[in-house]
Amino acid sequence: MPIHLINRSRTNKFKEMKYHEPINVISPKDFIKIIDIVEEGDESSYSIALIEWEGIKQLAIRWNVARREWDDIDKVEERKICVGMPSSHGYPVWFVLPKMFMNNVLEKADTKLIKIIENLLNETKNK
Repeated sequence: MPIHLINRSRTNKFKEMKYHEPINVISPKDFIKIIDIVEEGDESSYSIALIEWEGIKQLAIRWNVARREWDDIDKVEERKICVGMPSSHGYPVWFVLPKMFMNNVLEKADTKLIKIIENLLNETKNK
């Protein structure tokens, strides 16, 4: 299966860079099937997908371009394609969010984790 690429421009400080379209991040092929791209970011952001991992529906996330790729002149000048993060053996892959983590976030809204998330969001709003 060929790798399709997307290329998007930004109006802010980020330069246009080539990276793997989230719908085509299907490695390792034996374990993953993309069901839906829930949120598709651009080269300065992340993507979230609903996937089937070993036959079980899961939520997964990845950075479309890894931070260190912004410093790679071959990738900045689009001579190479950004792999993003996470990656394995040079291929873009998804980080599967553990269901235990999602359960903790949803079921224990008064926990330390929720307070940390709220504080981080508030700090971001104030900057």
